[in-house]
Amino acid sequence: MLSRTYTATTLGFDPLKIEVEVDAVRGAPNLVLIGLPSKAVDESKERITAALLNNGFYLQSKRTVVNLAPADIRKDGSAFELAIAVGLLKLYGYITKNTDDTMFFGELSLDGSLKAVRGALPLVLAARDMGLKQAIIPAENAREVALVEGVEIIPAGSVAEVVAFFNNTTNISPLTPTQLNRENITHEVLISDVKGQELAKRALVIAAAGGHNVFLNGAPGSGKSMLARAFRSLLPPLEKTEVLAVTAIHSITGANRGSLVTHRPFRSPHHTTSDVGLIGGGSKLKPGEISLAHRGVLFLDEFPEFSRSALESLRQPLEDGNVTISRSVGSTTYPAKFTLVAAANPCPCGWYGSGAKPCTCSDHSRAQYQRKLSGPILDRIDLHIAVRPVEIKTLRATKTNKKEQKKFEESISIALERQKKRLSNTPYTRNAEIISKDIHTLGSFEESALTMLAAAAETLSLSARSYFKMMKVALTIADLEQADSVTEAHIAESLQFRN
Repeated sequence: MLSRTYTATTLGFDPLKIEVEVDAVRGAPNLVLIGLPSKAVDESKERITAALLNNGFYLQSKRTVVNLAPADIRKDGSAFELAIAVGLLKLYGYITKNTDDTMFFGELSLDGSLKAVRGALPLVLAARDMGLKQAIIPAENAREVALVEGVEIIPAGSVAEVVAFFNNTTNISPLTPTQLNRENITHEVLISDVKGQELAKRALVIAAAGGHNVFLNGAPGSGKSMLARAFRSLLPPLEKTEVLAVTAIHSITGANRGSLVTHRPFRSPHHTTSDVGLIGGGSKLKPGEISLAHRGVLFLDEFPEFSRSALESLRQPLEDGNVTISRSVGSTTYPAKFTLVAAANPCPCGWYGSGAKPCTCSDHSRAQYQRKLSGPILDRIDLHIAVRPVEIKTLRATKTNKKEQKKFEESISIALERQKKRLSNTPYTRNAEIISKDIHTLGSFEESALTMLAAAAETLSLSARSYFKMMKVALTIADLEQADSVTEAHIAESLQFRN
């Protein structure tokens, strides 16, 4: 008699329910997998057979067919193995309980123990969202799914435990949803460790408070990379919903190593990273660096050295906060709400306009270097900072101003609370996310401030996008100052970050 179990997979970031049908028919003894399995899935039949035999579950000498439906979607990964094994156990009477409200995820060892699988969190979330009451997962994945509510999660150590659980001969306690436990975050570099660079620090505080993108342009050794790494210390902790969203993305690639991602990501890909590595895609529609940086920081050092196509592919994610990847195997959309921190030298030799050393570049090579960054990309970056070399006497000052770090964190926290209150009934969480048509409704601007901005836009030939970005930066500055409305002073400060 045919048996049926359920599991799931992810097509990119989109969950897909998989129905596992198992039946025994006449023919030479064999276990056959159909339903477009990949080579890795097809090989799983040998692991499944060995695991069942090594745990005392004997299969009849029949031609056993396992169908993975829907049959037109290619199945890849090892998470199907437990569902197939349970289907076989149901077919031959080792499990008699109804499992239609349960999803099974797990890779089998030859001895029957369950190994952790990639993408456990999005798979369990899929089980919950599809209305299933229960999910059986490997015990090694328990930490990763500890925050999930709305579905009973059973962590099992082996296929024998699963059989005993369904036959009521053993009791496996379901996971109790836990509270978010943030470990103490130790940052490699604090903003207070940076000597000098007061203007750049101010810009990073504004960026952290409003979610604005930053471009650091300066000579070699002026502190651009240090500022970028210190920027992470200004960001607030992840909320619970953000932890789940970030962990789900990292889980697909296995980057989280079976744990929750409780700290804001900081991704710093090398400038030789391919378009697919940066944006995502490939034959398995994997997330790229911009999605792995979701709700965190994407630091692109040596910004002009990235390929032109890679940089231009950032346009849509910077604007929309997500990226849609379409390939021959399908299409998926990943979230990509990150803060971009880009760093670059002003020319190939790096010393143009620094005052520290003479520039050795020709006008042509300098112009060619600067043309690597297109206008549309630079227009999408809110804060442009010229980072000047720091004098040696400033570097020799060994005292670290710890009060400065605390002061910055407190002002950012206040600004974030003001935004949270103002944007509570909107789809936005930060000022930088507000679209142009809503900025006047969600922000209070004095008429004199708008007049000043209009005059500056004419003088500086600002685009419409830049015009509204300056409004959003000024709104963040007002939040940092705890001002009820945006004034001329706030507009003036925002304009100094627009080269």
